Amino acid sequence: MLGRIGLAVAPSNPQVVYAMVEADSNPNPESLRKGFVPDTSRRQRLQSGLYRTADGGATWTKMNSDDDRPFYFSQVAVDPEDADRVYWMGTQLYFANDGGRTPRRVGQSIHVDNHAFWLDPSDPDHYLVGEDGGLAVTYDRGRSYDAIMQMPVGQFYAIGLDMQEPFWICGGLQDNGSWCGPSRTNRRAGIVDQDWFNVDGGDGFYAAVDPTDPNTVYAESQGGSISRLDLRTWTRTQIRPVSQPLFRLLEDSVLIARGDTATPLTPLAQRAVEAYQARIAADSVNRPRFNWSTPFFVSPHNPRTIYLGGNRLYKSVDRGDHWAPISEDLSTRDSVRIKLSTRTSGGITRDVTGAETHGTITTVAESPLRAGVIWAGTDDGNVWLSTDDGAAWTNLTGRFPGVPARTWVSRVEPSHFDSATCYVTFDGHRDDNNHPYVFVTTDFGRTVRSLSATLPDDYFVHVIREDPRRRSLLFLGTEYAPFVSFDSGAIWHRLDWGLPTVPVHDLAIHPRDRVLVAATHGRSIYTMDIGPLEELTDSILAAAFHVFAVEPALLFNERTGQFWSGNKLFDAPNPPFGARIAYRLPGASSAVVDTAARDSAGPEQGEPGEQDDARPALEEEGPDQRRARADTLQFVITGPLGDTVRTIRANGGPGFHWVTWDLRKNRSPMGRAARRDSILAAARSKVVRDSLAEAWRADTTEHGRRMAAGRDPEPGEPGAYEPPAGLRSGRGGGGGGGFGGLGGAALVDPGDYVVSVTANGATYRRVIHVQRPSGPKSAVAGDWE
Repeated sequence: MLGRIGLAVAPSNPQVVYAMVEADSNPNPESLRKGFVPDTSRRQRLQSGLYRTADGGATWTKMNSDDDRPFYFSQVAVDPEDADRVYWMGTQLYFANDGGRTPRRVGQSIHVDNHAFWLDPSDPDHYLVGEDGGLAVTYDRGRSYDAIMQMPVGQFYAIGLDMQEPFWICGGLQDNGSWCGPSRTNRRAGIVDQDWFNVDGGDGFYAAVDPTDPNTVYAESQGGSISRLDLRTWTRTQIRPVSQPLFRLLEDSVLIARGDTATPLTPLAQRAVEAYQARIAADSVNRPRFNWSTPFFVSPHNPRTIYLGGNRLYKSVDRGDHWAPISEDLSTRDSVRIKLSTRTSGGITRDVTGAETHGTITTVAESPLRAGVIWAGTDDGNVWLSTDDGAAWTNLTGRFPGVPARTWVSRVEPSHFDSATCYVTFDGHRDDNNHPYVFVTTDFGRTVRSLSATLPDDYFVHVIREDPRRRSLLFLGTEYAPFVSFDSGAIWHRLDWGLPTVPVHDLAIHPRDRVLVAATHGRSIYTMDIGPLEELTDSILAAAFHVFAVEPALLFNERTGQFWSGNKLFDAPNPPFGARIAYRLPGASSAVVDTAARDSAGPEQGEPGEQDDARPALEEEGPDQRRARADTLQFVITGPLGDTVRTIRANGGPGFHWVTWDLRKNRSPMGRAARRDSILAAARSKVVRDSLAEAWRADTTEHGRRMAAGRDPEPGEPGAYEPPAGLRSGRGGGGGGGFGGLGGAALVDPGDYVVSVTANGATYRRVIHVQRPSGPKSAVAGDWE
């Protein structure tokens, strides 16, 4: 019986072929042949290993018995110049110079679990290794490696947010533990790898932070291995529930129900005793099971209370020091599935790691309005509700129309506005069913309504979230993209605001800041300002002009520095420093775009950075038209005494826009020499741009069309260099940053300011509250002042 096979042909001698074979000594079970009875008396003897032929496959020789987790690895490669030097992948990376007879490790300084391998056909010393930690490259046959860390990739399963200001994000990564990092830094260069710190090992999954104490972090690796970490002392406490069978706790309940043993049992007491005895009998034959990604959460009503789902739901009221089960086994208790997943998974080669453990809770949540109203779902399709903190449970399974039995429940999301309302999603892709299943109940599960009608049919769903400030606003994470609905799920819109096509495994909405955080399985973490979406209504869409409410702006001193680290430093841009003002003008375009403002008190701070769908066609718009369109609105910032603090010109085109005030005052008037230099620089800039546009006019590529239209190359385009945010000179909304920014213009003081703008005959004013970061800081975050 054969399983997975990896093949590689030696480039220097095509007659030499290597095969990484998974093989069993027993014959294939010919189940399709009528009357076939497999011989179960023969003991399985694996014949797996690395095989080699030197005659094009006429004869084969087994070189070694190494075939580590065949379903997971099985890749093999041959040196381009030496047919006897062979590489093969497993948990470790191996090679041999004698055709595979003498395996040796090569790659001790890089992450384990090797899945991809590329050998330079012209240089056998140069190869690339793809492993669970990323990508590594060597130029000396594995004696040393470069870890390629600047790629924006990462596989996050789940995330939790804290209440620091700015807030931090914690989450678990595939085979890379759990990490925490800031949503922004006070460093102009942005957010770098070093800003993130590790809080747990193994495969990382769920993570949470005590909302009242940012120094207390909970993180969980596979199989419910949850721990509590104190960031002040880096003291870790393992708090995984100790196996304490429920029947032992129920024995006391039997005695209580029995009552006085000197008196006969009443019929009521008899029924209670029999019920407890039945539960004891059922419980005593079950062992605790935990999903590979075990869900847990800190209660929104008490930060010392934690819930964690195994096959039962566990509760702790002392931050995990002690646990008690508050449910029976909530799974279907399918003995076949449980046995297969816990004892015999892997096929020919047994691979029982816990990754496939079934019969477990996969999602659990408590109503944010009413303590003790708990919803739970399992990997085998069960949905449960308890309205009394686990004392009694109602099975809602089977009330979700169209969902095949035993379909994985991917998320339960209780409403922030009504304790009887909950959203439930299912994920059937493990059974080759990619249909999106999204439901809502508004009466504690008595009736259920589907919300999947307008979703693509093959976008299976990982997570759903309800906005805590607007009831009709929902967000959905699917295998390919996030979606948003403004009407409680009746119509869904793809939400790809700069997010590539990628699985979205978790979504979180910060309870204080109007920010949506997406955990993607491939492109790491994304954040998005959703304030305008929370306010958006039909009346706003019909209005001649609208300015959205402005979030409080954090005032702090940005750190500068010299960053001569080459191009292998990963950095993510910080959110713009200052107050972000969102506004909308009616027109054909409705895309939300990020506009760069130009300061009326000084030279141009950078060209607009709108999305293409908010611009006229490239061939219809040149640099002069673009500059004119970018200046048509004027935002005036006034102080507490009514004095003008800052004037900013911004985009007046149709659609959504953001303009950023960098919390600086108008700069002092230029002297004669500075004004002369500014005029000369502006004139030369126009000449240079016009010359470049003419030079690129014959280029039909997207990059060429941009240059011909007088636009800068987009970041990442061929020929475009985009330095880290802190090194960009004068780019970005509102200017500021870089070297000099506004030429030394002073920051304002904390307080309330008013922004005024007039468009289409309407004048809008919004208050901007400027404040310094406050509230508790974790030991890792440090002081921002």
